Amino acid sequence: MEEQLKNKDMNETKYCYPTQETWFICWEDTRVTIKAYGSIEPTQCLTSPYNEVDYYTDESVWAAILLENGINPLHNNEIEELIK
Repeated sequence: MEEQLKNKDMNETKYCYPTQETWFICWEDTRVTIKAYGSIEPTQCLTSPYNEVDYYTDESVWAAILLENGINPLHNNEIEELIK
């Protein structure tokens, strides 16, 4: 899995101003259940209450992990194009 540097505080994860659009997946502490997902633009900052957060610069890898966990983040035709 591709992961970028993140700062962890006691109950908070922050990731600010990535150099390119970066997709994220937030997990509960046992990494069984996905609690949140989305993307961060270079002008944005993510603050999450979840300590387990993975970051991806490849949208297709992010989408594949979500699909493996029963979550379709995009419309079906967008998924087909993305994972070709």
